[in-house]
Amino acid sequence: MKVISLVNQKGGVAKTTTSAALADYFARNGKKTLLVDFDPQGSLTTSFGLADDTDNPQALKFLSLDKGMSEAEIHNLTGMLDIVTADIGLEKANNVLAAKFGKERYLRRAIEKIAQKENYDYVILDSNPSFSQLTINVLYASDKVLVPFKPEYNSFKGIMQLFENIEEMKEIQPNLSVLGFVITMARRTKSTEEAITAIKKFAEEQGCRVFSPAIRLAVDAADAPSYGKSLHAYKPNSDVAKDYERLSAAVLEALGG
Repeated sequence: MKVISLVNQKGGVAKTTTSAALADYFARNGKKTLLVDFDPQGSLTTSFGLADDTDNPQALKFLSLDKGMSEAEIHNLTGMLDIVTADIGLEKANNVLAAKFGKERYLRRAIEKIAQKENYDYVILDSNPSFSQLTINVLYASDKVLVPFKPEYNSFKGIMQLFENIEEMKEIQPNLSVLGFVITMARRTKSTEEAITAIKKFAEEQGCRVFSPAIRLAVDAADAPSYGKSLHAYKPNSDVAKDYERLSAAVLEALGG
């Protein structure tokens, strides 16, 4: 089992869309996959047409912060794809974890526990767009990190800090590494090309890669969640769906298939 997280401290970079597309592709290609919505906004949950308890979402129960809390329910989306849902109540975990010993280890323990019951090939974590106790748990739980990158000037903000945080996490989680960058919401402009060139240079310096293709900016990617469908199920022949198919195949290959 490999744990892959989608992390970027900046919001609006298609992190959730990419998480959903990867998981959907993995499952359709015979990989038993667990999605964990670890963002209190719960966007991944709602993108599949689901809802959760606002006060006590399943992702909060999944952490088992309180021994008296009931176990999380794992929702099956398809035969090979499950999800742990979330809502704003997950935000409570930031305060609770701050007072815990071994605060960074709770999500990893939860994943290891569920792995004893279910034979998952991959676990994909959709993280919150900030740096908090939740993000620290995501990084500690991960084997590989994918960084969605929207090719514009403001997207560079936080990237350096994210890599510094990852380097610090490696001191206690040496198996953690950055798999690479995923370019999202790309437009055909000079500034987009310049940003892509810059992130490729940065990735080379960091010893990781920038995956191809760049995901084109398209309304279909934004519309699919309103129908509670994956992008592939919503419009499989759209340009952006085809982009994500090629990207997901490249990521799966990089992970060892």
